[in-house]
Amino acid sequence: MKNIIVIIFISLVSLSCYKENIYTNYYSFKDQIWYSDSSIVFNFNSNESTNINLNLGISYTNDYPYQNFYTSYSLLDSSKNIIKSEMLEFQLFEKKYGYPIGSGIFKNFFLDSLIANIDPINKNSEYILLVKHSMRDKELIGISRLAVDVTSK
Repeated sequence: MKNIIVIIFISLVSLSCYKENIYTNYYSFKDQIWYSDSSIVFNFNSNESTNINLNLGISYTNDYPYQNFYTSYSLLDSSKNIIKSEMLEFQLFEKKYGYPIGSGIFKNFFLDSLIANIDPINKNSEYILLVKHSMRDKELIGISRLAVDVTSK
């Protein structure tokens, strides 16, 4: 009887932590170069009115020339109204010793972060997420992939 109660408790805790995935996608950069005039566009729909978490992930290599990375994003609704727009900084390499931050081995690494909480998005609406790098270089090397994950809260 005690085991059944423990199993039920663990199941309830697991279900309460479950976040429904609304959208996941990634963009791969040709030759690991992100041009400053390129906005990466992600389109997603909502099936229900819900609060969302917006996550951004960056795959990078040791070829990336800086310790940090600046990016800007804008989330637009179907009428092209800006819901949220912001510039963010990602610390990709540790400042003192220069080792990569995030997961990965050898030369390839991945770092993801919660970038926004949006309360709420509308049911059956289309959304556009525009992401561009905000570094001074016209050709930013060492960024291989950009990932977006939208989950309900």
